[in-house]
Amino acid sequence: MQKPDMTFFDWWLKNSIRYKAILFDVDGTLISGPQLMPGADRMISWLREHHYPFALLTNDGNHSPQEKSNLLQRCKLDIAPEEIVSCSMALNKYVDDNNLHGASFFVMGDLGKPCYAENAGLKPIRDIEQIEQCQGIIVGEGFYDWHKNFHAVLNLLRANPQIPFIVPNPDSYWPDSRRPGFVGIGAGGKARFICTILNEMGLAVTPHYLGKPYQDIYDYTIDVLKKRFDLDDELASNEVIMLGDSLKSDIQGANNVGMHSALVLTGITNQQQATDATGDLKPDFIFKSIC
Repeated sequence: MQKPDMTFFDWWLKNSIRYKAILFDVDGTLISGPQLMPGADRMISWLREHHYPFALLTNDGNHSPQEKSNLLQRCKLDIAPEEIVSCSMALNKYVDDNNLHGASFFVMGDLGKPCYAENAGLKPIRDIEQIEQCQGIIVGEGFYDWHKNFHAVLNLLRANPQIPFIVPNPDSYWPDSRRPGFVGIGAGGKARFICTILNEMGLAVTPHYLGKPYQDIYDYTIDVLKKRFDLDDELASNEVIMLGDSLKSDIQGANNVGMHSALVLTGITNQQQATDATGDLKPDFIFKSIC
């Protein structure tokens, strides 16, 4: 259902009763670089006034909830750390489910401060000389020596293709707010580059993605909502709506897990791309902006 001439907030005032919770993407939806999207603060204020369950869902895997909260505060959006769910937080459940507490994992790049891997009960290793003692790999983000890390990880996976290769942020690229019009290479793109080389060697290594559009982050977020807002254990995916700006991340992810999907045209997706989208990339609703 296309509503490109309507703001999400105007629609929401008439339709909020249809849902039990709402999820928001952050970058491109609530903020753009250091700037607050018009009306984002009004939307969050309404949710608080009505005690309406919500969470911010981000594929930013190298900033802790506290760091992300600080960034949003600088953008004049009052968001507490506990209202943010990062893709890297789904690592906790993965570690629990696979009995990996205390395991050594080689970490490429950054995983926030405090470190998500440590919070999940892993022992993060960043010294390439110690990589052979690691039981798995996590592809982080930020600035690090790609050349040395790629070589070390490639050869560890070549010798041990069965070990976990975890990628919190599946994104191939991200908009560089420091250089408008430029993009940076995301953690997902780096992981797939390594897997392509291994595939040419005849080794099938499949990364385990934690963030949007994959299942782990949504399962984790549903649990967070239930606990924070004391919701019924029967909270179903189709009672939740996701608002974001990315077809491949926000919309596909919501559609894949049975949530309702709403797209705002304030980020990386334009009207033509939104209109042409098909299958699991097609949003249920399209809006020009939040307010």
